Formats: sequence, C-alpha cells, structure tokens
Amino acid sequence: MINRRRRAGAVLTAVAAVVAAWLPATSAQAADGPVVHIEMQQDKIALPMPPSLDPPQLSWLFHNDGPGVAKDVTISIDLSDVKSWLTVNGKPADDVYTGSPIAEVPEGDYAGGIVDINPKPDTPLGTTGTVIMKGTSSNGTVVSTPVELTVGSAELTVNKLANRKGDKPGTTIETPVTISNTGSVAADGVQLKVLTTRGLAYADRFSNCAYSTVPADPYGGPSEQALCTFDTVVEPGKSYRLDQPLDLKVTQQALYEFVRREALPLSGAKAPSGSGPKLSLVAAGAADTSGTEVGRQYVLADNSADMAAGGDTAEGAPGDLVHVDVSLSNEGPARMDNNVSDDQPALLFTVPTGTRAVEIPKRCSVWLPDVKAGSGEQTPGEPQYVCHPQETGFEVGDTRTFRFGLEIREGAGTTTGAAKATTAYDSTLEFDDNQANNTAPVTVEVEDADGATPSPTPSPAATGDDGNDVKTQTVTDATVTGTLASTGSSSALPVAGAVGAGALLIGGALVFFVRRRKA
Repeated sequence: MINRRRRAGAVLTAVAAVVAAWLPATSAQAADGPVVHIEMQQDKIALPMPPSLDPPQLSWLFHNDGPGVAKDVTISIDLSDVKSWLTVNGKPADDVYTGSPIAEVPEGDYAGGIVDINPKPDTPLGTTGTVIMKGTSSNGTVVSTPVELTVGSAELTVNKLANRKGDKPGTTIETPVTISNTGSVAADGVQLKVLTTRGLAYADRFSNCAYSTVPADPYGGPSEQALCTFDTVVEPGKSYRLDQPLDLKVTQQALYEFVRREALPLSGAKAPSGSGPKLSLVAAGAADTSGTEVGRQYVLADNSADMAAGGDTAEGAPGDLVHVDVSLSNEGPARMDNNVSDDQPALLFTVPTGTRAVEIPKRCSVWLPDVKAGSGEQTPGEPQYVCHPQETGFEVGDTRTFRFGLEIREGAGTTTGAAKATTAYDSTLEFDDNQANNTAPVTVEVEDADGATPSPTPSPAATGDDGNDVKTQTVTDATVTGTLASTGSSSALPVAGAVGAGALLIGGALVFFVRRRKA
C-alpha cells in the first residue's frame, strides 16, 4: 500500500516517485480497501492461423480478497503491444479495450467477462505479444495480470492403443507413448498427463514425473496421475516417443480399468526433481496423423468381484409398520467400478407376501419385469423394487444399504421375500464367480393373537385391493419361487428404456465389455 502521508525531504519524494513508476500493473488503490484479482482461464493463448470463425477468447473471473465489497469495478485491457496484428470482437484492436463497469464485486469469486481475439490474416506464424489485464475500483485495488499471445499453435496428439482383456492380477502391461505435433508451431516442452484407475499401478517411478491421486472424473475414479515434464522442443510435423515403456502393474483389485493419456504444451511448469531414472522423449519420425488428443485404453482384467445381497428380519403384529434393511456389498477380491456400461450394480427387492411396502428409499423405484428396468416411480404397494446406489463404484468391503418400511396386513403369517444382487437391467453378474450369496432372505415374523410368533409357512392371501397379493409365494434357500402378483404397471417409461443395456457412449464410440441383456 502506498504511504500517502506527507514525506519529509526531497529524497523521500524522489523515492516515492520511483515506487509509483514501478507499479504500473496495479490500478488505482484505496487505502485499506478490498483487493480484487483478475483470474484468467488461460495466461498463454495460441491463436490459429488462418483466423478462426470460432475465435479464442480472453476469459476472466474476479476474486475479491476483501475486506468488503469492491465498488465500481472496470476492466481495461492494454493492447498496445499487439494492436498492430490483433482483432478484438472482430474489429482492429485499439490501444486499450475498456469493459462495462460493474457496480459491486462481493468477496470471493465473481463472474468476469469474455473478449474474442484473432490475429489479422497476414500475421506471420510465431508472432508473439503480451496484453495486460488491468482494472480500477472506486474503493479498492484491482491487481493486473499479463496474458501471452502467440500466432499459430502446437497441436499435440498421442498414439491410440487397443483395449485389453484377460490380463491377470500380478502381471505387467506396457503402455508405449508417442507424441505428435500436427500443429503449425513448435511446442517448447511438453507435459504428459497419464491417469489410471486404481486397479492399475505405476511399475516404475521417474524423476521428472509427479505422482498424485486426483478426484473422480466422468470415466470413474478417483484416479492415479503421473504428470511428466519434458523440456524437449517438439517440432511441427514430427513425432517423439518415450525412451522406455510406461509399465503398469495389474493389481489384485483390478477388474474394469482404464488408462488415459494426454500431451500438453509446456506452460511454464518446471520438471519435478524426484527420485528414479529420468524419462525422455526421442525423435520418432513424421507426425502420426491418426493420433488422438486424449487416448483412452480400457483394460478388463481376468478377475472377479463377489457382489453379495444382504437380507434382514423384522417382527410385528398385523397392522404394524416394520422396517427391513436390505443391502448390496462387494466382498472382492476386485473393486467394482464398471466404466464401460450403464448396466451398473443394483439390488432387486421382492416384498414379503402379506406385507405392503409403504416407505420406499430415495434411490429405489418400482421394478417393471416386462422391460427389466425400474420405472423411476416410488409407488407404494408394489411387489418388487430395484435400488440403484448413488455411488456405483464399490471398493472391496463397501456396502450400500436401503431401508424399506413394510405394513403387515391383517391375516398375514410369518413371511419371507428376498434381496437379490443384480444389475440395473437384472443381467447376470458375469464378473461374479460366487453366485451363492447373490440372494438373501428378507423375513417378517408375524405374531399371532396371543403374541406368539409361529414358524414360517407359506403366506395366506393378503387382504386389500393392491399391493403384494401373492397367494402361493414361498422362499427356499433364499430363492423366490411361486407366482408373483401383477405389478400395477405405471405408464412411466423405464429409467433406462431409451439406452441399450450394457452399452455406453464413450469418446464417440460404443464400447462393450459386458453382455447386453436380450430384448
């Protein structure tokens, strides 16, 4: 903060002038006012040549450190260094572009703005320049930030790898990486980002790679990341490969796994100084025009995940409301995180005869056996419900529990239904080598008029016009037999009725690793 007190002597006055000249990047300040930072989406931008009909953008947000609200905030962009060859919002650049004032910017993050930029058509490739994002506030300080522009871009791709199936836990697979530059200018260094699901592990550690665990993404997760930095200049039209394979170990918990690879131009990042040998890039000939910006390889390991159903027992008299907890668990040895299909693990609950489901868990809906899917509705009194865990991935030992409230009908005796470990479309759990624990009994012991609990017998017909009116349903060894009642089917479309079971559109291609249910 500039000291605005009266300064004594000409020496201090001269020093103040030097300090003021040293601070052109910081706009007008108010003592003890809020401090606003301009946060750019990109601080280095490659501009296409020829100019694009969908131009790059200067895009920013505000972050107000406080204290308090910053008032009358105005952005001004210093374009003096690039105005001879840049267009802004389709027009030749002036020395300064000024945005509309913002009355108030509260503490924390706040929306900023966007400006389209393009080079003029005759601008030589490799031309560079800097714009300065500045601002003013009537009661605070707006901190400036530079953005580097370069005409032309390095377009980096990685080689495609075929999907794998049948790798056994304990084995090692090679992941060769080739990086190609199909763009118009060189990349002054490269960052290689490799992500793996947790059933795969890096066999080696390299000194120029940083290793970390990153949060979940749409393809599963969390993931293990290796971020490797290379100072090699990657010339346009050429390719470069790793001087040694990036080996991955298939762990004991591997089942549905994937590897994701992406190469990015180096943006000021310094190579980490870890232990182990250094991984290098070596020339590999002409650029591979069949590469991809993001390479994904799916690995279906030769392993199993034992999905087990959990049942429950409740006790009550006719007219009582009782609760049962049914569950779905993974007993290993593999983790279960199906990233190639929407036919995810689910629990199918058959309501015990003579009871009526009146409390339905949030993630459960009426099962429609004719279409083998949930309806998405939570209608009480139906004979079967399917439950979809919110978190579809199951680490070894994970359990998802669903609580149903059941009303015991008049005249009902002790009765048993079932919980079944299955999938969203009731497909066979092909990855589950132990099917014996896929069903579990759900029993409601009903007291007689004297308060005694009789032995389980086939339930008599329950009264009422709806609900689970099964007359001859029994359960033997936790397997439901007998005749199920009408579903009272809804007119609603099945939740997954518009999607082919077992198929998932990933990266523009349908990938199948699990058998689709028959129509």
